[in-house]
Amino acid sequence: MFKKVFAAMLAGLFISAPAFAEVKMSGSFFIKGNGIQDPFSGKDYRYYESDLEVKTSIIVDENTSVDITAEAFDTKWEDSADIAGGTNAPAGAPYNASGQNYFEISKAAMTHKFTTGTTFIGGIDSNLDAWGTSFGDNAERMYFIQADQATPFGTLTFKAEKINEGGDVENDDADVDGYLLGLTTKAGAFTIQPALYYMDVQSAWTDDLGGQALSADSTVAKAQVAVTGKVGAINIESELGFASYDDDAVNGYDGSVFGLWVDAGTTVAGLGVNAGLLYSSTDDNVAYYVGDELCPMEVLGDEITLDGTTLARVKVSKAITETVSVDSSLAYAFNNFDDADKATALTKFDEIYEIDVNAYYKASDAVTLSTGIAFLDGEDKNEKSFEDEGVWGYVKMNVAF
Repeated sequence: MFKKVFAAMLAGLFISAPAFAEVKMSGSFFIKGNGIQDPFSGKDYRYYESDLEVKTSIIVDENTSVDITAEAFDTKWEDSADIAGGTNAPAGAPYNASGQNYFEISKAAMTHKFTTGTTFIGGIDSNLDAWGTSFGDNAERMYFIQADQATPFGTLTFKAEKINEGGDVENDDADVDGYLLGLTTKAGAFTIQPALYYMDVQSAWTDDLGGQALSADSTVAKAQVAVTGKVGAINIESELGFASYDDDAVNGYDGSVFGLWVDAGTTVAGLGVNAGLLYSSTDDNVAYYVGDELCPMEVLGDEITLDGTTLARVKVSKAITETVSVDSSLAYAFNNFDDADKATALTKFDEIYEIDVNAYYKASDAVTLSTGIAFLDGEDKNEKSFEDEGVWGYVKMNVAF
């Protein structure tokens, strides 16, 4: 049934497109088997996951296009009932918390360039509060409109986000809206992107990771700047941000914090070498939001949140042949929360290190096989050593088209 629905939707998409439109498609599909020994839960378990992503761009003319991204089976393989719609979640859990094992449109946006140098973009996308690098970005889907204006000193960007309607489209006093004003400019070999972001939280709202839990009538104000570029043979990616949360509720999410991400990469004697530093400050129970898009390690930043932590990472990669390559990473991280706030923080550890080793085999131009293992050890947030080392292992097959 799913195949028929998916095929019908794609066919309808192409049939409805104007005859003069150019349609480009790309995407990927992977199947991944995981084996985990989790030091936090004490459980040893295995599971499969897969993700189909199809990106379609309908180019009407040189100034107008529509971009659509469709995804299916976008997480762990769980109960077969989830495939039908993914709504079989525990009581009180977020929508599809038991698994997004279904078909969804993660992006549907139109773009038009006006003769005034203004570019309009609007629709749905997974880019809540997204700017600069992936540091601080959230992949939560939301509605947005965006205007980019070319100027002699760079491109000005204004974006308005509809994050939550508050349950009543006729009541503007219950909305959760976000607004971003940014500039993208060049300075020599560097791209510099300063921005201001403001979120007006008029009804209680919690982000999809459960990190930011804001009461009604709260506000969030952020200032950030991303700098990317090259110094000689060294590629640099960096972002610095400051955030102020104003939540007047008792024990509300209230405080001022800042965060930093810097990564420098180069090639030395045929080895790719990257060194990265991440810092997320804390203020009582508030931490600078790292988000779910930046994953410096296989586990840290992906399976385990880095909000309210400091992390240092070194990564080395090597192409052995034209089809075989390997990489290895070492990271050390520690908790920045005060002892009194560690008990309620999402951060699971007091200090931890992780070692990743991965190998890749390019079976064809489209197909890549990979396998890897990650070791974790350290102390939990109660400053007790893990009883067992954490082990994350996987085998993956990916096809890109």
